[in-house]
Order: sequence, then C-alpha cells, then structure tokens
Amino acid sequence: MADTLAPPTADARVAQARRQALALMRPPSQMGIICIDITNKCDLGCSNCTRLLVNQDKFWDMTPENFRTALRSLEGYPGTIAVIGGNPCMHPKFAELCRIFAEEVPDKRQRGLWTNNVFKHADLAAETFGVFNLNPHNSKRGVASLAPLKERGWYYEGHSDHSSLLAAIQDLYEPVEMWERIGRCDINQNWSASIVQLGGDLKAYFCEVAASFDLARGGGHGLPVTPGWWRAPMEAFHAQVDRFCPGCGIPAKVKGHLDHEEIDTYSRTNADLAEKSVARKSRKVQEVDRTTFETNEEKPVTLYSPNLYVKGPRIFVVTPYHTESLEWLKRCHDSVMAQQVAANVTHIMVADGHARPEIDGWNAIHIRLPKEHGDNGNTPRAVGSVVAQTNGADYIAFLDADNWFYPEHLASLLEGQRQTGASVLCAWRDFYDPAGQKLAMTEVDEDNLTHVDTSAIMLHSSVFDLNGLWSKMPRNLSPICDRVFFTGVKHKRYMQCFTRQRTVGFTTLYRRHYEGLGLPVPANAKTVMIDEMTAYLTSVEGVRESVARLGFWPMAI
Repeated sequence: MADTLAPPTADARVAQARRQALALMRPPSQMGIICIDITNKCDLGCSNCTRLLVNQDKFWDMTPENFRTALRSLEGYPGTIAVIGGNPCMHPKFAELCRIFAEEVPDKRQRGLWTNNVFKHADLAAETFGVFNLNPHNSKRGVASLAPLKERGWYYEGHSDHSSLLAAIQDLYEPVEMWERIGRCDINQNWSASIVQLGGDLKAYFCEVAASFDLARGGGHGLPVTPGWWRAPMEAFHAQVDRFCPGCGIPAKVKGHLDHEEIDTYSRTNADLAEKSVARKSRKVQEVDRTTFETNEEKPVTLYSPNLYVKGPRIFVVTPYHTESLEWLKRCHDSVMAQQVAANVTHIMVADGHARPEIDGWNAIHIRLPKEHGDNGNTPRAVGSVVAQTNGADYIAFLDADNWFYPEHLASLLEGQRQTGASVLCAWRDFYDPAGQKLAMTEVDEDNLTHVDTSAIMLHSSVFDLNGLWSKMPRNLSPICDRVFFTGVKHKRYMQCFTRQRTVGFTTLYRRHYEGLGLPVPANAKTVMIDEMTAYLTSVEGVRESVARLGFWPMAI
C-alpha cells in the first residue's frame, strides 16, 4: 500500500502562508513613491491617522542635514519622492528644505508634496513641486489654502474615512488568514516606503505605516539610510514585516471613522498606544475584538475619500502582457495609477495566454485571452481598445508591460492636444536597461518625429478607427507594429502632436542599442530582422496582403 503524506501541521500552514505573503509584497524599488517624513507637527487630529501623530511622545522636525542625506540616499530612484508629515508645511525650515530638494533632485517632476494646508507657502510649493497629493480634510482653512494648487494633482474634497491602524490584525483573524491578508495589504500594494528621523538618526522602512508604529513606540527598527538602500530586496525587510504587520490594522480593513470625529479604533495589542493618547491628549478611542469589529471590504483602505476631485475626460490605458515578471507588471500598473492628470484614468491589462491571478486584485480591468497569439501584443491591444471604446473612452493610450509612464505623461499629452487640436498625441522616451539603469541614448527617428513608440502614443476618440490596425496587421509585421501603426496614421492624414518631452520609461532589449553604447549585451537581447520584413513587404504576397488588410502599403508612405 502506497505511503500517504500526513496533512501539514498548523505551524506548517502558518509558515507557508507567511512565505506566500512575503513573496507578494513589494520592496521599495518597485514602488512609484517613497516618502520622507520631515515633521510630526500637524494642525489637524484626524481619526486613525496613518502617521499615528497623537500616539508619538514629542514633536520633532527633520534637520536640513538629514533631509539632504535622505535625498542623496535615493539617487537613481526613478519614482516620486514626496515630503510628508504631519503637515510638512509646518516644518520651521520648510523654505530651506525646498531649496535643498531642488538642489538634490533637479527634476521637478520627481518632487512631491503631500499636505492638508500650505499656509503661506502656495507660491513656494508651486515653484518647488511637480507632484501634489492634497487633502484639506474639509477644513475651511485648508480648502482656502490649497485653492491655488487644486488643479495640479490629486485633491480630495469633503471628509475622509480613515480605517483603523491600531486594531491589530493578529487580534482579529487566525494566523493563516492574517498572513494571507498581509500579503495583499493595500498600503504595500498602493502606497509607499518611508524615511523618518528617529532620535536624530535616519531610518528607512518598506512601509510608511511601519515607520509610524516605530515612531510611536520609539523603536529604531528601520534600516540605516545609506546610498541605494531602496534597492534592497524584500528579504532585507522581513524583520520589519514580522515586527509591524501583525500588529497593524490596515490588512484587516476595520471600519473606521470620519477624519473630523477624532476617534481611534484599537484592539488589545495596541492598547498601550491608545491608553497613552487618552491619558496625555484626552483622545477619544474605541476598542474592538473578534466579536465586535466591522470590516470595510468593498474598497481599498488607500481610497480614503469618496470625493477624489477628478474632472476631465475618460482615458483608458491598454497594456498587453505575456510572460513579463510580476515586478515589471506592477511597475507598469503603478505608473498608470500615479498619473497626475485631471482625468478619469482606467487601466486595461490584457493577458496574452499567460494570465497572472495577482492582477485580479489590482485596480484594473483584467482580460484573460485563453491562448497566446505571438503577434507582439497586437491582438491584446485590439481587444483592449474595443473594451475601452465600449466603456466610453475619450482617449486611448498604450503602454507595454515592460515600460512605464512618468507621472506627468498623460497630462502632457492632453496639453498638447489642447494647444494644437491634434488627435494623435505623441511623446518621447527615456531608455533603460532591464535592471532599471538609465541609458545615455535617444533614437534619431523619434527625435526627428518620424517614429513614435507604441507606449508613447495616445489617440483621441475621433481617430479610434486606427485601432483596427492592431487586428488587421499581417503577423509578419508584428515586430515593427509601432512603425506600421504610425504609417497608418500618416496614411489617414491625421494630425499629430509631439510633446517633445521624455515622459515614458522604455526598457530596451534591442541588441543594437547596447552595441552602439559599447555596453554588455543582455542575454535575452533581440534583433529586429529588417531584411526579412523588407523582403516580405516587397514580395507580391506582401504587397497584396498588406494592402488588402491595412488599406495601404507601408513602404509607400
């Protein structure tokens, strides 16, 4: 009789759930934003504040020297670097920090401000920052203060609903489910890592809420802030996960309170912090346990306001994906979600035969094609475009899974359309190697406005007929699909606008790029077989098929 395996023990199931959770979590290098907490002073006292401000023992402000060190540690980081608090505008040396920020991070598009009230600093903020996350929490003073900046970024109207941090998930769920929830934590998947000053020293955390807990308990369990710390793999942060995540309420999605109610919900694990805030600051608190807590499962905790101020057109971004890594897919998706644009943005991700179930939990329309088509993403683009059109798209942009948008990408294309009336909107690219290192190169055809990459193009609804080219294109031409598509634009004589701004990060695997730069060629580098495609296009079969399917011969234009 064959041996049978004994069922795993309870401890083994917990250990497996923990391993799976850690595998799903994002390290800082995969995040689109890293925050620097520069003060814990704030003019508000919101319920369940994600910074646990009322639970900290004393006020502190990051020194200008430490701020400069924090910025230098992020050299090479491609995302947004945001100053936050408390209210960062209450830092007594805010103007000096702005000057340092501009010196150390020359690209304004990377400099972010997260605040509820800029006080007298509206002009300075507009001059210094290119990315804004503004939430006055319905305070009249804050609303008035932020009015000049309202159109520049994310702006939250009305009150915010803050889920509990202090209702520890380990008090509310059994260990296996606890780890399953930690693995899909909204903060880790949607928000940022953080640098804080603790006891005069800089510390780095994979999670901004983990940093808040360490500040509240006076710990010091962050990583040293050294150059490139943000590149560390998730394994380097496992000790932080074990220390902070089971005691955090975010993965539990406990129903909280409106910001102005100033009530903190807590459970047994965090009773010390709750009781301290009551004793020292007369804070209102409410205790919950497994039998009394209520969940708010229908929305991410990070969508804390029902009134995100977004006006403008409906933009759909279509991404075909095949066998790209989950890390690249997440980077791509996060860049769409981080667009600083006055528009409603929807991401459509289309699996070409290799669907990733993790994407089902992202804020995206996830379409699964049952088999791969091997046409460089053309079929998925065609399907995604149809879905976008049937859902009322005003614009459709495209983004390949190994690439990403800079935060201002869509806004710059809309501005180009506003200024010119063009219906085909085009940007330029920065080029990166597979490790994310920027390459010192451009492409002549792109600079001369004779070519646009698929990931750098957006279409107005008046030219959506162009999307038919994705499904009609002969398979032989799929390696140069973007060039064929742009030829179709010219054939139709549709007006184009080039922003001449490099707002797309492009991962290149083309052998010629590395050889031209004298760099080592990646093992999986590819060569476009131009001669073969030219031979096809100049053959009788190629001429007949391309004209019959596309309505034009690509080499004639």
